Amino acid sequence: MAYAQPDSETVYLETDVEQVLTGLQVGLGGAKGTCCWCGRELHDGHCVTVYAYRTAGHDEWSLPRVYCRDCNGGKIETPTLGTTGVVATAFLGILQVAASQTTRLVLTGVEIEEYSGPDDGSKA
Repeated sequence: MAYAQPDSETVYLETDVEQVLTGLQVGLGGAKGTCCWCGRELHDGHCVTVYAYRTAGHDEWSLPRVYCRDCNGGKIETPTLGTTGVVATAFLGILQVAASQTTRLVLTGVEIEEYSGPDDGSKA
C-alpha cells in the first residue's frame, strides 16, 4: 500500500516539455475544440499548432491558443520574463474517462517548434 507522509520530502522530477504537454486538455470539455484564429471546429485526428506557457514557480501549463493547420499562427513574438513559453505542433486525440463517463480532447504526438525560457524577454 502506498501513501504520502505529511513530513516527507517533496520529490521533483524533470521531464521533457513534449511529455508534459501530451494529454493536456484542449478546450473546455467534450470531444471538440475551436481554432482561435478562424473558428474552425477541431476534432480527433486534426493536426494543430498550439501556444502553451507556464509561469515561474508554478507546475501547471496553460494552453491559451490552438490553431488549425490552415491558420498555423503560433509564434513567440515577444517572450515574457519569468514565463516559459512554447509553440508546438500536435495531433488531437480523445481521452475517455471511465469513472465520469466523459471524453476530453487532448494533445498527442507533441513536437516543440519554438521555446522561450523564463530568463528570455524583458521587464517591459
